[in-house]
Amino acid sequence: MRQAAGRAAMAWRHGVGAVGRSERRGWRGAAFIPGRKNPGVETTAQVSAHLLGQSIRLRQLRERLAELGGQLTTWQGQVLVCSGSNSEPNCSAVFLANGCVVCWHTSETTQKQLLQLAAECPATRRGPVNLGALQLVLEGRLQPQEDGEPIASESMELLDAPAGASTQLKSDGCLHLSIDPEVRRTHQVAISLGMAVAVRLESLETKIERQLESDWKALQKEVARLEDPWTVSTSLKDVSHRIFKYEHMLHRMRYELNAEAGLLDPPELLWEQPIAEKLHDQVVAHFDVRRRTTLLNERLSYSLDYLHTLGEHVRHLYSVRLERMIIILITLELGVGIMGLSAGLPPHGVVVQEVQ
Repeated sequence: MRQAAGRAAMAWRHGVGAVGRSERRGWRGAAFIPGRKNPGVETTAQVSAHLLGQSIRLRQLRERLAELGGQLTTWQGQVLVCSGSNSEPNCSAVFLANGCVVCWHTSETTQKQLLQLAAECPATRRGPVNLGALQLVLEGRLQPQEDGEPIASESMELLDAPAGASTQLKSDGCLHLSIDPEVRRTHQVAISLGMAVAVRLESLETKIERQLESDWKALQKEVARLEDPWTVSTSLKDVSHRIFKYEHMLHRMRYELNAEAGLLDPPELLWEQPIAEKLHDQVVAHFDVRRRTTLLNERLSYSLDYLHTLGEHVRHLYSVRLERMIIILITLELGVGIMGLSAGLPPHGVVVQEVQ
């Protein structure tokens, strides 16, 4: 698998897979105009990653971009790179199939247009088929976002590295990108993959925390009802079922965070590119992905422990309610027996008379 990824990486570096009959004409959008700068529009010196609410159909998006003109390159069907003309090599965008768009040195107007184009090419979400309620909770219904509004964004300052220097991520968070055309695009893709991890975590972090907060408030109401001694109509069966649903959702959240999102797994596309893989890891470390993922897992574990404690309390209330019912039945039976003795009948006298 590493050899296959390496061959694809080398082919991508040399431009194999470029499409579009007008790929050398330059992007004809807001900021990519061949041969000159776009007057009145300044490109921002930053790289920004944006996550849409649905996956992107890269093949359809590539056809749309090819109609507008631009230098396009695909890599194993997972990454689509759109660059400007040779006179403006800094302006580019990286599209990932998971719905992430990374804009390099582009203006705000161009970013909105790129996000709009990506949002108009939605794809069926990849991953486990049966996500149940979690898919609606964490990602919403899979509907095209025609306005191209991202659900999460991250950015870093961007500068060109000195001539002959390699790409570096400084301790202050400023990215110095190599100007060597042989490695520049490879480094852009590696950094884009790292920023995609960060923006994906930002989205999951926000949604998981929102859901945990909502569930916590609902559970506090359930606890208040259970602790009220005058509330005898509470259905313990319904409470137990709701606790089970919460536990099920928390396990799904943990799966979404650790297994499906693959936040801490190195990308296969960079296996044969050690320098690019190192840049990817530096970006992931810059956004503190590992620590934030650990904190989210700890919060999920705490919530599961709390639900387990609440479930044990509900089972205890079940036992108490059952004991009370047994005591009431025994008391009724004793009352009937005492009434029979006071009437001069032996215990079970009515049954004895009928047998005689």
